Amino acid sequence: MEDLQIKFIVLIALVFLITAGFCILIWQQTKRFEKKALIAKQRQKEYEKELRLKMQAEKRSQQEKTASINEDTGKA
Repeated sequence: MEDLQIKFIVLIALVFLITAGFCILIWQQTKRFEKKALIAKQRQKEYEKELRLKMQAEKRSQQEKTASINEDTGKA
C-alpha cells in the first residue's frame, strides 16, 4: 500500500512540474509578444504621424493652388 502512495505522490509531483514548466513557457512567450506588439504600435503611431503631416502638406498645397487660381481668375 505504501508503494502505491509513493507512486501517486510522484505522479502528482510530475504533473505539477510539467504544469509549472508550461506556465514558464507561456509567460516567456507572452513577454516576447508584448515587446513585439509595443514595437509595432510605436511604428504605427510614427506612420500615422507621417501620414497626417503629409496630408496637411497636401491640403496646404491644394489651398495655395486654389488661392492662386482665384487670384488669376479675379484679375481677368
